[in-house]
Amino acid sequence: MTPQDRSRATVRRHALVSSAAVLLTALAACGDDGINNSAPQPPRGIIVLDGFIQPGLTFLGDTGSASTKLTLAPTTQFDAEGFTLLRDTVLAVSSRDAGDLLYVTDVRTSTTRRIQLPTRSNPSRARLLTGTGGQTLVGAALRDSSSVALVSFAGAGTATSTRITNAGTCPTDLFQFENATWIVDANANCKVNYAVQGDVRLIRVPNTGTTRDTIVLPGLRGSGASALIDGDVAYISAGGDASFASFPYTLLATGGIAKVDLRGKRVLLNKKMPANSYGAGVKLGLDGFLYVSLYQDLASFTNRIIKVRTADLSFVTSASADWLVLTSASGTAVTCGSGQADALGRLHCIQNGTGSVTSLLVFSPAGTEVRRVAANQGGVDMAIRP
Repeated sequence: MTPQDRSRATVRRHALVSSAAVLLTALAACGDDGINNSAPQPPRGIIVLDGFIQPGLTFLGDTGSASTKLTLAPTTQFDAEGFTLLRDTVLAVSSRDAGDLLYVTDVRTSTTRRIQLPTRSNPSRARLLTGTGGQTLVGAALRDSSSVALVSFAGAGTATSTRITNAGTCPTDLFQFENATWIVDANANCKVNYAVQGDVRLIRVPNTGTTRDTIVLPGLRGSGASALIDGDVAYISAGGDASFASFPYTLLATGGIAKVDLRGKRVLLNKKMPANSYGAGVKLGLDGFLYVSLYQDLASFTNRIIKVRTADLSFVTSASADWLVLTSASGTAVTCGSGQADALGRLHCIQNGTGSVTSLLVFSPAGTEVRRVAANQGGVDMAIRP
Protein backbone atom coordinates (compact mmCIF):
# COMPACT_ATOMS: atom_id res chain seq x y z
CA MET A 1 0.00 0.00 0.00
CA THR A 2 1.20 3.52 -0.70
CA PRO A 3 1.42 6.03 2.18
CA GLN A 4 -1.73 7.69 0.90
CA ASP A 5 -3.56 4.35 0.82
CA ARG A 6 -2.44 3.61 4.35
CA SER A 7 -3.48 7.01 5.59
CA ARG A 8 -6.95 6.68 4.12
CA ALA A 9 -7.23 3.16 5.51
CA THR A 10 -6.39 4.50 8.94
CA VAL A 11 -9.11 7.11 8.65
CA ARG A 12 -11.65 4.45 7.75
CA ARG A 13 -10.43 2.12 10.43
CA HIS A 14 -10.32 4.55 13.29
CA ALA A 15 -12.05 5.41 10.39
CA LEU A 16 -26.38 -1.71 20.20
CA VAL A 17 -32.51 -2.89 22.66
CA SER A 18 -35.57 -2.88 21.15
CA SER A 19 -38.13 -0.18 21.98
CA ALA A 20 -40.10 2.28 19.93
CA ALA A 21 -39.15 4.82 22.55
CA VAL A 22 -35.54 4.70 21.37
CA LEU A 23 -36.57 5.21 17.75
CA LEU A 24 -36.10 1.70 16.45
CA THR A 25 -37.35 1.12 12.94
CA ALA A 26 -37.77 -2.28 11.34
CA LEU A 27 -35.76 -3.48 8.39
CA ALA A 28 -36.50 -6.27 6.00
CA ALA A 29 -34.82 -9.59 6.68
CA CYS A 30 -31.11 -9.41 5.93
CA GLY A 31 -29.63 -11.29 3.01
CA ASP A 32 -27.45 -14.21 4.12
CA ASP A 33 -24.92 -16.35 2.30
CA GLY A 34 -25.12 -19.13 4.86
CA ILE A 35 -22.27 -21.05 6.46
CA ASN A 36 -18.78 -21.89 5.20
CA ASN A 37 -16.97 -24.67 7.02
CA SER A 38 -13.29 -25.18 7.76
CA ALA A 39 -11.12 -27.03 10.28
CA PRO A 40 -11.72 -26.51 14.02
CA GLN A 41 -9.21 -24.24 15.80
CA PRO A 42 -7.28 -24.78 19.04
CA PRO A 43 -8.81 -23.24 22.19
CA ARG A 44 -6.23 -20.44 22.39
CA GLY A 45 -3.67 -18.61 20.30
CA ILE A 46 -3.48 -15.58 18.02
CA ILE A 47 -5.82 -14.40 15.26
CA VAL A 48 -4.60 -12.20 12.41
CA LEU A 49 -6.97 -10.47 10.02
CA ASP A 50 -5.75 -10.40 6.43
CA GLY A 51 -7.62 -7.38 5.13
CA PHE A 52 -6.51 -7.30 1.49
CA ILE A 53 -4.99 -9.47 -1.27
CA GLN A 54 -6.47 -12.66 0.25
CA PRO A 55 -8.98 -11.49 2.88
CA GLY A 56 -9.51 -13.85 5.76
CA LEU A 57 -8.44 -14.93 9.22
CA THR A 58 -5.14 -16.61 10.03
CA PHE A 59 -5.11 -18.72 13.21
CA LEU A 60 -1.77 -19.24 14.97
CA GLY A 61 -0.84 -21.19 18.09
CA ASP A 62 1.06 -19.84 21.09
CA THR A 63 4.13 -21.69 19.84
CA GLY A 64 5.38 -23.22 16.61
CA SER A 65 4.97 -22.05 13.03
CA ALA A 66 1.79 -23.85 11.97
CA SER A 67 -1.15 -21.74 10.85
CA THR A 68 -4.65 -22.21 9.45
CA LYS A 69 -6.23 -19.79 6.98
CA LEU A 70 -9.98 -19.18 6.77
CA THR A 71 -10.84 -17.26 3.60
CA LEU A 72 -13.72 -14.84 4.12
CA ALA A 73 -14.36 -13.20 0.76
CA PRO A 74 -12.86 -11.94 -2.49
CA THR A 75 -11.20 -8.53 -2.31
CA THR A 76 -14.20 -6.90 -4.01
CA GLN A 77 -16.38 -7.89 -1.05
CA PHE A 78 -14.04 -7.24 1.87
CA ASP A 79 -12.11 -4.17 3.00
CA ALA A 80 -12.16 -4.42 6.79
CA GLU A 81 -9.27 -2.70 8.57
CA GLY A 82 -10.01 -4.36 11.90
CA PHE A 83 -12.19 -6.86 13.74
CA THR A 84 -13.65 -7.49 17.17
CA LEU A 85 -13.21 -10.67 19.18
CA LEU A 86 -15.44 -11.66 22.08
CA ARG A 87 -15.14 -15.13 23.52
CA ASP A 88 -15.31 -17.38 20.42
CA THR A 89 -16.84 -14.91 17.96
CA VAL A 90 -15.02 -12.71 15.44
CA LEU A 91 -16.91 -9.87 13.76
CA ALA A 92 -15.81 -7.84 10.75
CA VAL A 93 -17.57 -5.61 8.24
CA SER A 94 -17.11 -4.39 4.70
CA SER A 95 -17.76 -0.75 3.86
CA ARG A 96 -20.11 0.63 1.21
CA ASP A 97 -17.31 0.21 -1.38
CA ALA A 98 -17.26 -3.54 -0.73
CA GLY A 99 -20.96 -4.28 -0.37
CA ASP A 100 -22.02 -3.31 3.20
CA LEU A 101 -21.49 -6.81 4.59
CA LEU A 102 -21.25 -8.31 8.07
CA TYR A 103 -19.05 -11.36 8.66
CA VAL A 104 -19.69 -13.48 11.76
CA THR A 105 -17.14 -16.21 12.47
CA ASP A 106 -17.28 -18.92 15.13
CA VAL A 107 -13.59 -19.42 15.94
CA ARG A 108 -14.12 -22.84 17.55
CA THR A 109 -15.34 -24.37 14.31
CA SER A 110 -14.14 -21.84 11.68
CA THR A 111 -17.67 -21.39 10.40
CA THR A 112 -18.56 -18.03 8.91
CA ARG A 113 -21.81 -16.51 7.80
CA ARG A 114 -22.01 -13.38 5.69
CA ILE A 115 -25.00 -11.10 6.25
CA GLN A 116 -26.11 -8.24 4.03
CA LEU A 117 -26.46 -4.93 5.87
CA PRO A 118 -28.48 -2.00 4.47
CA THR A 119 -27.20 -0.89 1.07
CA ARG A 120 -24.87 2.14 1.10
CA SER A 121 -24.95 2.27 4.89
CA ASN A 122 -21.15 2.09 5.16
CA PRO A 123 -20.73 0.02 8.34
CA SER A 124 -17.76 0.84 10.54
CA ARG A 125 -17.57 -1.69 13.37
CA ALA A 126 -19.66 -4.56 14.69
CA ARG A 127 -20.07 -5.76 18.27
CA LEU A 128 -21.49 -8.91 19.80
CA LEU A 129 -24.30 -7.91 22.15
CA THR A 130 -26.56 -9.73 24.61
CA GLY A 131 -29.40 -11.43 22.78
CA THR A 132 -32.57 -13.01 24.15
CA GLY A 133 -34.46 -16.22 23.50
CA GLY A 134 -31.40 -18.07 22.24
CA GLN A 135 -30.76 -15.45 19.55
CA THR A 136 -27.32 -14.11 18.67
CA LEU A 137 -27.43 -10.30 18.58
CA VAL A 138 -24.88 -8.22 16.68
CA GLY A 139 -24.78 -4.44 16.53
CA ALA A 140 -23.23 -2.63 13.57
CA ALA A 141 -22.54 1.12 13.42
CA LEU A 142 -23.74 2.51 10.06
CA ARG A 143 -21.74 5.63 9.25
CA ASP A 144 -23.71 6.87 6.26
CA SER A 145 -27.21 6.52 7.70
CA SER A 146 -26.61 7.93 11.20
CA SER A 147 -27.95 4.73 12.68
CA VAL A 148 -27.06 1.41 14.28
CA ALA A 149 -28.27 -1.94 12.93
CA LEU A 150 -29.23 -4.63 15.44
CA VAL A 151 -29.00 -7.98 13.68
CA SER A 152 -30.36 -11.12 15.34
CA PHE A 153 -30.33 -14.76 14.30
CA ALA A 154 -30.29 -18.27 15.78
CA GLY A 155 -27.82 -20.77 14.36
CA ALA A 156 -28.13 -20.86 10.59
CA GLY A 157 -31.61 -19.31 10.71
CA THR A 158 -32.64 -16.21 8.80
CA ALA A 159 -31.18 -12.97 10.15
CA THR A 160 -33.52 -10.08 10.89
CA SER A 161 -32.67 -6.52 11.81
CA THR A 162 -33.95 -3.38 13.49
CA ARG A 163 -32.33 0.03 13.74
CA ILE A 164 -31.55 2.71 16.29
CA THR A 165 -31.92 5.93 14.31
CA ASN A 166 -30.61 9.46 14.91
CA ALA A 167 -27.41 7.95 16.24
CA GLY A 168 -25.12 10.91 15.65
CA THR A 169 -23.43 12.39 12.59
CA CYS A 170 -21.20 9.39 11.89
CA PRO A 171 -21.61 6.46 14.31
CA THR A 172 -18.46 4.34 14.23
CA ASP A 173 -18.74 2.03 17.25
CA LEU A 174 -21.13 0.93 20.00
CA PHE A 175 -21.42 -1.16 23.13
CA GLN A 176 -23.90 -2.18 25.82
CA PHE A 177 -23.60 -1.10 29.42
CA GLU A 178 -26.27 -1.83 32.00
CA ASN A 179 -29.64 -0.71 30.61
CA ALA A 180 -28.51 1.20 27.52
CA THR A 181 -26.73 1.10 24.20
CA TRP A 182 -23.83 3.53 23.96
CA ILE A 183 -22.88 4.82 20.51
CA VAL A 184 -19.56 6.39 19.55
CA ASP A 185 -20.19 9.27 17.14
CA ALA A 186 -17.07 10.34 15.24
CA ASN A 187 -18.87 13.59 14.38
CA ALA A 188 -17.48 13.63 10.83
CA ASN A 189 -18.98 13.92 7.36
CA CYS A 190 -18.35 10.24 6.62
CA LYS A 191 -21.01 10.18 3.91
CA VAL A 192 -19.10 12.60 1.67
CA ASN A 193 -15.43 13.14 2.52
CA TYR A 194 -14.85 12.14 6.17
CA ALA A 195 -14.20 15.78 7.12
CA VAL A 196 -14.25 16.22 10.90
CA GLN A 197 -17.16 18.40 12.09
CA GLY A 198 -16.25 18.65 15.77
CA ASP A 199 -15.31 16.67 18.87
CA VAL A 200 -16.17 12.98 19.15
CA ARG A 201 -19.32 12.28 21.16
CA LEU A 202 -20.64 9.36 23.19
CA ILE A 203 -24.42 8.94 22.94
CA ARG A 204 -26.30 6.88 25.54
CA VAL A 205 -29.59 5.40 24.28
CA PRO A 206 -31.67 3.82 27.09
CA ASN A 207 -33.48 0.53 26.59
CA THR A 208 -36.70 2.17 27.81
CA GLY A 209 -37.77 5.77 27.85
CA THR A 210 -36.82 8.57 25.49
CA THR A 211 -34.17 10.54 27.36
CA ARG A 212 -30.77 10.30 25.72
CA ASP A 213 -27.45 11.46 27.13
CA THR A 214 -24.70 12.95 24.97
CA ILE A 215 -21.18 13.21 26.36
CA VAL A 216 -18.84 15.44 24.36
CA LEU A 217 -15.20 14.34 24.50
CA PRO A 218 -13.24 17.62 24.38
CA GLY A 219 -10.38 17.73 21.89
CA LEU A 220 -10.91 14.16 20.70
CA ARG A 221 -11.12 14.29 16.90
CA GLY A 222 -11.03 11.90 13.97
CA SER A 223 -13.31 10.32 11.41
CA GLY A 224 -12.52 6.95 12.96
CA ALA A 225 -13.37 6.55 16.66
CA SER A 226 -13.78 3.39 18.71
CA ALA A 227 -14.49 2.16 22.24
CA LEU A 228 -12.77 -0.23 24.62
CA ILE A 229 -14.76 -1.25 27.71
CA ASP A 230 -13.20 -2.36 31.00
CA GLY A 231 -15.79 -2.78 33.74
CA ASP A 232 -17.62 0.52 34.21
CA VAL A 233 -14.99 2.54 32.33
CA ALA A 234 -14.82 3.21 28.59
CA TYR A 235 -11.69 4.24 26.74
CA ILE A 236 -12.77 6.14 23.62
CA SER A 237 -10.04 6.67 21.04
CA ALA A 238 -9.83 8.66 17.81
CA GLY A 239 -6.97 8.79 15.35
CA GLY A 240 -6.79 12.53 14.76
CA ASP A 241 -7.60 14.88 11.92
CA ALA A 242 -5.51 15.40 8.78
CA SER A 243 -5.78 16.68 5.24
CA PHE A 244 -4.69 14.25 2.53
CA ALA A 245 -5.46 16.60 -0.36
CA SER A 246 -1.79 16.87 -1.33
CA PHE A 247 1.60 15.67 -0.17
CA PRO A 248 3.10 16.47 2.28
CA TYR A 249 -0.07 15.76 4.22
CA THR A 250 -1.22 18.24 6.83
CA LEU A 251 -1.88 17.15 10.40
CA LEU A 252 -4.70 19.18 11.93
CA ALA A 253 -5.02 17.32 15.25
CA THR A 254 -3.23 14.37 16.79
CA GLY A 255 -5.14 11.34 17.99
CA GLY A 256 -6.10 10.79 21.59
CA ILE A 257 -7.90 8.77 24.26
CA ALA A 258 -10.70 9.80 26.61
CA LYS A 259 -11.38 7.81 29.79
CA VAL A 260 -15.11 7.89 30.60
CA ASP A 261 -16.94 6.93 33.79
CA LEU A 262 -20.03 5.17 32.42
CA ARG A 263 -22.01 5.17 35.65
CA GLY A 264 -21.35 8.85 36.28
CA LYS A 265 -21.61 9.70 32.58
CA ARG A 266 -18.58 11.96 32.73
CA VAL A 267 -15.11 12.29 31.22
CA LEU A 268 -12.38 11.41 33.71
CA LEU A 269 -9.24 11.98 31.66
CA ASN A 270 -8.05 13.03 28.21
CA LYS A 271 -4.71 12.03 26.73
CA LYS A 272 -3.20 13.31 23.49
CA MET A 273 -0.88 11.14 21.43
CA PRO A 274 2.68 12.43 20.75
CA ALA A 275 3.12 15.54 18.61
CA ASN A 276 3.08 14.91 14.83
CA SER A 277 1.69 11.38 15.26
CA TYR A 278 -1.47 10.10 13.60
CA GLY A 279 -3.75 7.27 14.68
CA ALA A 280 -4.81 5.71 17.96
CA GLY A 281 -5.81 2.07 17.63
CA VAL A 282 -6.22 0.88 21.23
CA LYS A 283 -6.13 -2.66 22.62
CA LEU A 284 -6.25 -3.80 26.24
CA GLY A 285 -3.32 -6.07 26.98
CA LEU A 286 -3.82 -9.15 29.10
CA ASP A 287 -1.25 -7.54 31.43
CA GLY A 288 -3.65 -4.69 32.21
CA PHE A 289 -2.02 -1.96 30.09
CA LEU A 290 -3.40 -0.22 27.02
CA TYR A 291 -1.45 -0.63 23.78
CA VAL A 292 -1.90 2.13 21.21
CA SER A 293 -0.89 1.66 17.56
CA LEU A 294 -0.20 4.77 15.50
CA TYR A 295 2.00 6.31 12.82
CA GLN A 296 4.98 8.34 14.00
CA ASP A 297 4.21 10.99 11.38
CA LEU A 298 2.45 11.57 8.04
CA ALA A 299 5.66 11.47 6.02
CA SER A 300 7.31 8.15 6.81
CA PHE A 301 4.22 6.37 8.18
CA THR A 302 6.47 4.47 10.58
CA ASN A 303 4.42 2.16 12.80
CA ARG A 304 4.79 2.73 16.53
CA ILE A 305 3.20 1.23 19.63
CA ILE A 306 2.73 3.09 22.91
CA LYS A 307 2.16 1.37 26.25
CA VAL A 308 -0.29 3.29 28.45
CA ARG A 309 -1.24 3.00 32.12
CA THR A 310 -5.01 2.71 32.58
CA ALA A 311 -5.08 4.58 35.90
CA ASP A 312 -3.91 7.97 34.60
CA LEU A 313 -3.34 7.38 30.85
CA SER A 314 0.37 8.12 31.28
CA PHE A 315 2.85 6.62 28.81
CA VAL A 316 5.31 3.93 29.84
CA THR A 317 8.23 5.67 28.15
CA SER A 318 11.79 4.74 27.33
CA ALA A 319 14.78 7.03 27.64
CA SER A 320 14.53 7.95 23.96
CA ALA A 321 10.86 7.94 23.00
CA ASP A 322 7.24 7.81 24.11
CA TRP A 323 6.69 4.62 22.12
CA LEU A 324 8.13 1.17 22.78
CA VAL A 325 11.64 0.66 21.47
CA LEU A 326 11.60 -2.77 19.84
CA THR A 327 14.67 -4.62 18.60
CA SER A 328 15.64 -7.89 16.97
CA ALA A 329 17.81 -10.40 18.82
CA SER A 330 20.85 -8.73 17.23
CA GLY A 331 19.79 -5.29 18.43
CA THR A 332 18.50 -3.76 15.18
CA ALA A 333 15.37 -1.62 15.31
CA VAL A 334 12.03 -3.32 14.55
CA THR A 335 8.62 -1.72 14.01
CA CYS A 336 5.17 -3.26 13.88
CA GLY A 337 1.52 -2.34 14.33
CA SER A 338 -1.71 -3.55 15.93
CA GLY A 339 -0.14 -4.61 19.22
CA GLN A 340 -1.42 -6.42 22.29
CA ALA A 341 0.47 -7.96 25.20
CA ASP A 342 -0.16 -11.33 26.79
CA ALA A 343 -0.46 -11.89 30.54
CA LEU A 344 3.34 -12.07 30.83
CA GLY A 345 3.77 -8.66 29.24
CA ARG A 346 5.11 -9.99 25.93
CA LEU A 347 4.01 -7.72 23.09
CA HIS A 348 2.40 -9.41 20.07
CA CYS A 349 2.12 -7.37 16.86
CA ILE A 350 2.08 -7.72 13.08
CA GLN A 351 4.41 -6.53 10.36
CA ASN A 352 3.94 -6.49 6.59
CA GLY A 353 7.06 -6.98 4.51
CA THR A 354 7.77 -7.18 0.79
CA GLY A 355 4.64 -8.03 -1.15
CA SER A 356 2.61 -7.39 2.02
CA VAL A 357 3.71 -10.76 3.40
CA THR A 358 2.64 -10.70 7.04
CA SER A 359 4.54 -11.85 10.11
CA LEU A 360 3.44 -12.13 13.71
CA LEU A 361 6.17 -10.80 16.00
CA VAL A 362 6.50 -11.38 19.75
CA PHE A 363 8.75 -9.30 22.00
CA SER A 364 9.92 -9.88 25.56
CA PRO A 365 8.87 -7.32 28.21
CA ALA A 366 12.28 -5.72 27.60
CA GLY A 367 11.42 -5.19 23.90
CA THR A 368 13.61 -7.89 22.34
CA GLU A 369 12.15 -10.05 19.58
CA VAL A 370 11.65 -13.65 20.74
CA ARG A 371 9.36 -15.03 18.04
CA ARG A 372 8.57 -14.40 14.39
CA VAL A 373 6.13 -16.54 12.44
CA ALA A 374 4.50 -16.25 9.03
CA ALA A 375 0.86 -15.07 9.09
CA ASN A 376 -0.11 -15.10 5.41
CA GLN A 377 -0.53 -11.82 3.50
CA GLY A 378 -2.16 -8.41 3.88
CA GLY A 379 -2.40 -8.35 7.68
CA VAL A 380 -4.23 -5.35 9.15
CA ASP A 381 -5.19 -6.39 12.70
CA MET A 382 -4.56 -9.06 15.31
CA ALA A 383 -5.82 -10.21 18.69
CA ILE A 384 -4.77 -12.70 21.31
CA ARG A 385 -7.31 -15.40 22.04
CA PRO A 386 -6.71 -16.38 25.69
